[in-house]
Amino acid sequence: MKELVIIGQGPAGISAALYAIRGGASVTIVAKDSGALAKAEMIQNYYGFENGVSGKELVDQGIRQAKNLGVRFADAELFGIEFGANGFEVKTSVSTLEAGAVVIACGISRNVPPIENIQTYEGRGVSYCAICDAFFFRGKKVAVVGSGAYAANEYGVLKNVIQDVTVLTNGEKAGFDPAIPHRDSKILRLEGAETLQQIVFSDGSYEQYDGLFVACGSAGAFELSRKLGLETANNKIVTDEKRATNIPGIYAAGDCVAGLQQIAKAVYDGMIAGTEALKFLKAHT
Repeated sequence: MKELVIIGQGPAGISAALYAIRGGASVTIVAKDSGALAKAEMIQNYYGFENGVSGKELVDQGIRQAKNLGVRFADAELFGIEFGANGFEVKTSVSTLEAGAVVIACGISRNVPPIENIQTYEGRGVSYCAICDAFFFRGKKVAVVGSGAYAANEYGVLKNVIQDVTVLTNGEKAGFDPAIPHRDSKILRLEGAETLQQIVFSDGSYEQYDGLFVACGSAGAFELSRKLGLETANNKIVTDEKRATNIPGIYAAGDCVAGLQQIAKAVYDGMIAGTEALKFLKAHT
């Protein structure tokens, strides 16, 4: 049976892993951190903890439970998911994982830096997907905003198509190969008429750019949706009652799909996504 790769190690991701691996699947979870839940000081509305439980302890217990059953964990930054010869290729800062099915359970928060006018130019110069939109900027000058491995990866994707590419770290220290052309100045705002024309920095300087590709942190559910062509609505991934997306073999669970942002609901979502992904793998192996 092909591998099931799960993005995210919160309640939805862990729940999906538990049900899938107990059904016979080989499961790998990709996650760099435990998300917002790990920062919750005390949770008192989740079943089974008479004195409440901290978010960190709940997450840690779930991870240990999954590891005890044989789930593998890849502590890595996620770059994206692509279609491969044998299903999907999950690209991370450590390696590329082949998957027969994928469960996205990493929340839906958009890694949008607080830059004035950035949302104004979305679709008019501002992009969240290098592999999707690089073609439209051939022969133009573009920048990538970000300071880590994800930004460096998007730079590499763009350089295959566009000659003039610079990474803007937006005031942060570059966490990538210093040979990559970059500028450390903090970005103040974006300017232009119908489309993006220039970027203004906090020191008062400015530079002309035709495009700005956002690549802050790791690729989250929003970025994955754009790269894969997943259907979204109201900043959520659209799924059916089986947590299947519009792309066969891709499932979504937890805060990245519609419904209450509660642990109990995330666990339920993960159960459904994990069991349905398992059925998909068995049917396509």
